[in-house]
Amino acid sequence: MTMAGGGYNYIYEELVADESDILGKLAYSSYKRQKIEYIQAFIAKHGEDPTDSDLTAFHDISNNASQLDVYRNQAAQLALSFLETSLANEAKELEELYLAKANNEIRSFRPGFWSGVSQSVVGSGCFVLLVGCLVFFTWSLKQGPRQVIEQVFDVAIVDVPLAEQAVESRLPDQSPTSEEGAI
Repeated sequence: MTMAGGGYNYIYEELVADESDILGKLAYSSYKRQKIEYIQAFIAKHGEDPTDSDLTAFHDISNNASQLDVYRNQAAQLALSFLETSLANEAKELEELYLAKANNEIRSFRPGFWSGVSQSVVGSGCFVLLVGCLVFFTWSLKQGPRQVIEQVFDVAIVDVPLAEQAVESRLPDQSPTSEEGAI
């Protein structure tokens, strides 16, 4: 964990399990960020770059187990924050997309002004026809079918026996007379 001879620090192997360990790589970047801050503070305080011996105290602190856990926790928090932000943005985009789709669907089903006017005119006409049929039906029930037909069509309905009598009364009498029979 600590620096071996030659100044090499093995913290990368402690934090990163394998090449696909994203949280480990984020934890290592937290370590590197803290190291850069330490070096910048050292330069600001002493006016020169730190030597390897000056970095020994930083390496001892940064390589202990509790500090490694801090790096891992920082990485987990960073990843969680990134995921929450990404999902929130994605959710907002999806909400806007589906809201726009829903509004378009509603607009496509809503009739236009003139379409609404024509529907109203047709509906009113159908209502007037239905009321007229109802009035006609109730009136015809009071009058009877014979009177209704005579009044509506301006015709006279005669019974069959009466019609035969009327036809016979108009025709000249064609019964054989005695004079015709004598010939």
